[in-house]
Amino acid sequence: MILKILIIRLSSIGDIFHTFTLLPDIKQKYPNAEIDWLVDESFKGIAELSPLINKVISIPLRKWKKNKLSWLYNLIKFRNSINHEQYDYIIDTQGLIKSAFLAKFLFKGKIYGLDCKSAREWLASFFYDYTYTVNQNNVAVIRLRGLIAKIFQLDHDLNLIDFKVNAANCNIYYPEGYTLYLHGTSKENKKWPLKTWCEFSEWIILNTELKIILTYSNQTELEFAQQFQQKMHNKRVVVVDKLGFLQLVDLIKNANLIIGVDTGFTHLANLLAKPTLAIYLHSDPSYVGMLESSIAHNFGGYKSRVEPSELIEYIIKNNLLELNHVK
Repeated sequence: MILKILIIRLSSIGDIFHTFTLLPDIKQKYPNAEIDWLVDESFKGIAELSPLINKVISIPLRKWKKNKLSWLYNLIKFRNSINHEQYDYIIDTQGLIKSAFLAKFLFKGKIYGLDCKSAREWLASFFYDYTYTVNQNNVAVIRLRGLIAKIFQLDHDLNLIDFKVNAANCNIYYPEGYTLYLHGTSKENKKWPLKTWCEFSEWIILNTELKIILTYSNQTELEFAQQFQQKMHNKRVVVVDKLGFLQLVDLIKNANLIIGVDTGFTHLANLLAKPTLAIYLHSDPSYVGMLESSIAHNFGGYKSRVEPSELIEYIIKNNLLELNHVK
């Protein structure tokens, strides 16, 4: 009999990448398990990046918000369309009232989640059949893997991550190597100022042979990248065309160094075990930050400033750039 498991993580990019780390843990104990995933339609393309997911079930919650009067009708219609499917394990990794309610209303099976002390919204725990406590002092990846370890009685090092994600050739190659800037974020208070990007980049150009690559996902990010390129006025600064998710994964995989703000793809770089420096200006990295290692570090914190010199000092101290990329 094949074990059927449903993971619920509706959003967002970084949280979905964090939750990907649970899948190899489950597969290690149950190699033949079928793992489905419930996600908001807006993030379907992100969920589809995992090769370990059997089926992505996308629900258009954001679209339904535009007409709240028909929300319940749409939800009932959606439940009928998925045949109120039965699962052996329904695991809500989000810990919200919304996600817990969807687990209860849409599917059949026992629901597993965080207890009232650990869930983001404590009322969510009342929808679960089984609840578990996790240490809130850990970063998201450790909290999530700790939950799965308790559900399936796994005994392994939570810091050792086996991360799998699909990619497609982005056809971008530079023999001298490159550092990738993940500068885009929808929130102004999370953006590293143009001046600081330029100051840091001057050190990269003067002390290494690396190119500096910027990409974008919308017009605002494109305008910032072009403004940065004009300020630097150097041929080694390249703004690449807008990439699909699979191509962006490939671009990250082949980078020598990633500098990123608090955004989902910075977490992806970290989980791919790439040298990654993350800049936090309006959130607490001890809770939402990357899993730190000798090649990954979180800078800043809530309402803080991060200076280019902090990153440069860390790069030098930890020898993040291979010798053949340093002048």
